[in-house]
Amino acid sequence: MLLLVAIPCTVAASATGSSVIVTSHVVVPDVVMPGDIALVHVTIENAVATSTRTESVTHTNILDKSTSESRDVYLVIGSVFLDGRKDIRVLEGNSAFSGVLGPGQSMGLSFLIQAPEKSGIFFPQLRIRVRGGESVIYPIPVNVNVPVYSMKKPTIQVSQSDLPMVAPGETFETELSITNIGESAAQDLLVSVSMGDLMISPVGPASSAAPVLAPGSDLVLPLSLRVGKDIEPGLFDLPVAITYTRVDGSARHETAVCAVDVRGASSLAVSQVRTDPITVSAGEPFDLIIRLENTGTGRANSVSAKIDLPLSGTREAFVGSIRPGNDAPAVFRLNAENDGDIPYAVTARYSDDYGDHELLQPMVLVVRPKGMDGAVIAVVIILVIAGAGYYLYRRRVQG
Repeated sequence: MLLLVAIPCTVAASATGSSVIVTSHVVVPDVVMPGDIALVHVTIENAVATSTRTESVTHTNILDKSTSESRDVYLVIGSVFLDGRKDIRVLEGNSAFSGVLGPGQSMGLSFLIQAPEKSGIFFPQLRIRVRGGESVIYPIPVNVNVPVYSMKKPTIQVSQSDLPMVAPGETFETELSITNIGESAAQDLLVSVSMGDLMISPVGPASSAAPVLAPGSDLVLPLSLRVGKDIEPGLFDLPVAITYTRVDGSARHETAVCAVDVRGASSLAVSQVRTDPITVSAGEPFDLIIRLENTGTGRANSVSAKIDLPLSGTREAFVGSIRPGNDAPAVFRLNAENDGDIPYAVTARYSDDYGDHELLQPMVLVVRPKGMDGAVIAVVIILVIAGAGYYLYRRRVQG
């Protein structure tokens, strides 16, 4: 008995047996008409990459030695068979594959089937025989002329009451209407307007929420926005973020836009008035030059000017277009018949994106009497000579 006890006892244990799994299956088309042909695509995979074998050697009840060994598992597939179960007729594909699947290796297989002449959901069985392991039976649903249920979903539509036309530096108001035109409610609805990097900022709230927006219901989001003074005119789209939850609990994220049409407003002013020559004398021709400056934020188009001076010559001038911050001259060629201080007005007409405008500016033209310039020069010369003589006399007296 002592000898028997002294004899080592070896116990061997191995890992779980070999396994093959079906990773996917597709029926084309999704819904087969009675008697029609369809394809069934399946993918099988070796789900066990390695196995471990452990050996233990013991004397009496004391463990003296234990060893483990790992090795790759290769599955030997005896057959892959699609059983139509008297309803589905399998035309091609059975026993098309038999062989070995390596560790982690997968294989795609196709079967040509014919649907029965009646409608319904049928479950042919995919049978996989594995040598030395457990066989696999996998049912595949085939829809023969059965309508597929489609979950009713909400559909969110965003519309804007108007397209506001604003000038840089102005504050304007608009509103968004969020309507559920779908077939089910949108839950936990949140709508928010983002300004991004644009020079447009909200004045007050720019978001709205509703716990439930039922089909056919709407949510109104009023907006008050301020446009920066230095923004370039143009059409801007403000991003609108929409989040809600469907009846099945899935979250949805959608986007829309809120449009803003920024157009500059022009404004003309008289920046300078001069004549050529500088001194206007009666009976002589001269040019009256009036410079018009655009102090607004938009282009002034079709600029023209008119004066009501009671003088002969050109009293209307076409200037054209003046960009913001620039000016342009209106030139009038006139003849001064009479001297004196002559009041007059200049009328400038122009247009921009907001319509037609008019500037009326009162002026005064000074016309000297004829020959006045020569007399003035003679008097000046006499005064200069007299002053020089007096200066020399004072020096002589003091000396």
